[in-house]
Amino acid sequence: MLNNIIIFLSIAFTTFIFGKCYIFLWSKIKELNSTPSGFGVMLPLVLIIISIIKSDLFIFPISSVFIIFLAGLIYLIDDFKGLHHWIRISIAFIFGALLFFVEVQNVSYSNVIIICLIILFGVISVGLTNMMNFYDGADLNIASIILLAGIILFHYPGIDGQTYKNIGIVFCSFSIGFGVFNRKPNSLYLGDAGSFVMALFFLYFLISFFISKNVPVELITVLALPLFDVFYVMLIRLYYKHDMLSRNYLHLYQRIDILYGSFFHIVPQLTNVLAIISLSRLINIFLMDKTYSLLLAGFIFTPIFYLICRYLFIERSYFFGDGK
Repeated sequence: MLNNIIIFLSIAFTTFIFGKCYIFLWSKIKELNSTPSGFGVMLPLVLIIISIIKSDLFIFPISSVFIIFLAGLIYLIDDFKGLHHWIRISIAFIFGALLFFVEVQNVSYSNVIIICLIILFGVISVGLTNMMNFYDGADLNIASIILLAGIILFHYPGIDGQTYKNIGIVFCSFSIGFGVFNRKPNSLYLGDAGSFVMALFFLYFLISFFISKNVPVELITVLALPLFDVFYVMLIRLYYKHDMLSRNYLHLYQRIDILYGSFFHIVPQLTNVLAIISLSRLINIFLMDKTYSLLLAGFIFTPIFYLICRYLFIERSYFFGDGK
């Protein structure tokens, strides 16, 4: 336990120092007059550095983390200068497909199935990247997602439990170090590159679960509310014929933050995760399958809980509307 605490504090402090340096370097580049963004690329870098210094902490292919780090570095161009949306989509698809291709090397699938799965995980990568982008901001929103994922990874009791426990410590400590800055407006963002990095991490966990099932399936609870929120807002924007590439403030967390502030918008996310896990344990008594229990609990609880929150906590004109 003492060793875990030392690792946690060391990484949190290192992340804080990285944040200070990142903000300083950003301010010295004349072309960058906006809020420092793209800090999320530091997360895979921290994992790589730790795996080099103390290789026994992680028993997983470091090549996947290198791919995620490389993807983040390329996507960093979007934070610096901006990229055309088709280029962003292409990058997300290519690296999602590449991540699956690397992980599937030791699995016996036919070529046709592999090609189909490469396309599938490429598309999933695009979807997860856009979802994470919608949730990035100076409000601890995506920092809370990283923290929740870290807590779940830390408590995983599976075969590779110690590896996931250590990854969980890195996620939690990174979210704390990053959150010190991110809680303040216009200070430091995970950015498009960081959102892409987090999307690829979740994709990596999904691929690993698909191949070996030796991954904490509870991670899906962290994505349940954001996924439904993005889906719901897309329906609103399609119905009102919005430009789908334009910025909007229709998401549940955004409306709650605008009305109440004080990070109250984090509460629904935390509540949804805890409720799904609790409900799944009840369902598991009858289904006897953890994965299906979690999926069923998520499908049942998340939409109902989301609509209740949207009805109770935001303006009526935004329940299914754009406020106009």
